[in-house]
Amino acid sequence: MFESKDEPLLLDFSIPLFRDSEPLQIVGPVPGNPAAIRQFTNLADWRSYVLGLQLRGSTPKVFRRKHNHVLRTLFLAWLDANVIKLAELGGLAMLEGAIRARYPEIKINKKQPGLECALTHLVEHGGLNDDALRETGARVSHNILPARDKGGRRLNEGGSSLSNVRNRLAHGDPFEVMPWGGLFEVIRDLVDFMYPAPEKGGMSGST
Repeated sequence: MFESKDEPLLLDFSIPLFRDSEPLQIVGPVPGNPAAIRQFTNLADWRSYVLGLQLRGSTPKVFRRKHNHVLRTLFLAWLDANVIKLAELGGLAMLEGAIRARYPEIKINKKQPGLECALTHLVEHGGLNDDALRETGARVSHNILPARDKGGRRLNEGGSSLSNVRNRLAHGDPFEVMPWGGLFEVIRDLVDFMYPAPEKGGMSGST
């Protein structure tokens, strides 16, 4: 029961236009630096950044809507940076769904459940390589799947591969670490790789 001495959880619903004294900081790719620290002090600049993460290919409408939900959540991080972690989890869930829709032949693999199974199929059968992520500077061998030895055992359980990030967000404390640098750019590029924009004069693959 609420007591007068307790501080209310939400004191002000107003949206500040500027954060000069406390800029919103994220790590993300910029030309020449895949892990630059970016600062946002102006709401308009933050909005422009989030809009730049929109899908650019012929993604089916259902996943485009899901991705837009993720971006709306990310935009709310202007009020509280912790919201980024919720957007990360939503973005990775959307990514897994998009992969499985693109490759319906994927079967559930008990050794590689969920997102890892889908990403493995994308790498081994979908033709994914480093060129697809050239814009973000990410590398498939280091950023998409966890490294494994010749026996198939993971070399680094705490690595920053997408599947490990997803597991830490879903099964651990989603707020225990800083936002994952470049995550939304990689998600966008992976979905655009699977659902490329149609050639000029062609038909869109969206449904």
